[in-house]
Amino acid sequence: MKGNLREAKGYAWLVVLACGFMISGSIGFFTVVAGNFYVPVSDSLGVGESSLTFYMTIVCLGQAVSMPIAGRVVPKMNIAVHLTLINAVEAAAVVVMCLYNDVFMWYVSGAVIGFCMGFNTSVGIAIILNNWFYKRTGLAIGVAWALSSLCNAIMSPIINSVISTAGWRVGYVVLGLSAAVLMCGSTLFIIRLKPEMKGLLPYGYTEVGAVAAKEPTEGVAFRAAVKSPAFIALIAAMCLIVMTTVTNQLFPMYGSSVGFAPHVGSLMVSVAMLCDIAWNPLIGWTCDKFGPARAVAMWAAVTVLSFVCLLFSAASPVLACIGAGLNDSMYAVFGTGIATLTMAMFGHKDYGKIYSLVPAIGYVLGSMGAPLLTTIYETTGSFSSVWIFCIVCDVAIAVLAVAAMRLSRKLKRTDGPLIEEASGEETLPSPAT
Repeated sequence: MKGNLREAKGYAWLVVLACGFMISGSIGFFTVVAGNFYVPVSDSLGVGESSLTFYMTIVCLGQAVSMPIAGRVVPKMNIAVHLTLINAVEAAAVVVMCLYNDVFMWYVSGAVIGFCMGFNTSVGIAIILNNWFYKRTGLAIGVAWALSSLCNAIMSPIINSVISTAGWRVGYVVLGLSAAVLMCGSTLFIIRLKPEMKGLLPYGYTEVGAVAAKEPTEGVAFRAAVKSPAFIALIAAMCLIVMTTVTNQLFPMYGSSVGFAPHVGSLMVSVAMLCDIAWNPLIGWTCDKFGPARAVAMWAAVTVLSFVCLLFSAASPVLACIGAGLNDSMYAVFGTGIATLTMAMFGHKDYGKIYSLVPAIGYVLGSMGAPLLTTIYETTGSFSSVWIFCIVCDVAIAVLAVAAMRLSRKLKRTDGPLIEEASGEETLPSPAT
């Protein structure tokens, strides 16, 4: 069968483009762009913004619940049918917000949206792109997230304009339908679970396929992986990443605390979002070039530098913006670096099930980051202590990433057949890790 197939080159990158559209239409539009609705909706309903933004907490909890399920289900999905249905349900949960008058209903939609995100964002994307790429997997995942950030940057002012001219109810309809076009169009017409379903070989197969055939190791079994010290170290790193990447939310508060003009804090957030477009593919490239553990440690060092900039930026808005831009690199590590590191540690065998637990547990245990950092600020009366705490966390992230990679080398890796039977069709062997 292999001799009758050609390597997926251009089409593999088309899948990356479609994955970027799906990420943007899901987590991008419904968390980042959705921030445009908080003030007009809360003013319209006569409720505090904090009541409405609790929607985001519900979304995160929904993802934490669904991610482990997605890790088991996505590898068995018919993407064109099942994931398209999930995308449609998620978009519908946003469109119906135009009818809501009770803030509680936002929480109901948030639960549905968050549950769907567990399938069509980090976990689902990592599984799909690891099937499509034998090499440059990290770059592919990074490019998908970067495209998402670009789409978000374009959509945010459009939605803001719609809300200003036609009202927030029309805004929800436009946001939901736009997301549906991006997400459902991607899964209906482009994305498939494996390249063999399009009569193609994975990207890079002709270069590493011979090696994979000689070394058919598929990776570490799920039960062995999740009980290992390597997995515990990986989870610890992920929790610290989740805990410290909420600093983007604190930039306006920091700007106010040091006496900056009101627009500076918002500008810091904008700079971070724009830098995210570059960080994702760059982090993916470094993971492929130097290995994910070294790459995560390197980018942790960049984030330490960002906090050093912030430590000395109280009198310099320019230095504060530079620090904000550098700081967003760790947010990209969350999406790109950890997915690639998990693959390098545990291989393809049970990757979906193993990786799905990493962000899920990270969301739950790291969700206290914002209140913790805020408490440190309120207790000490200065953001300097917050930045120093985050520097310590970033050093720990680097150590844990390297330790997790080294510990994973001691795990037993099981072998599998070179060609597996699935639904009467032959599938290609997983590459050696």
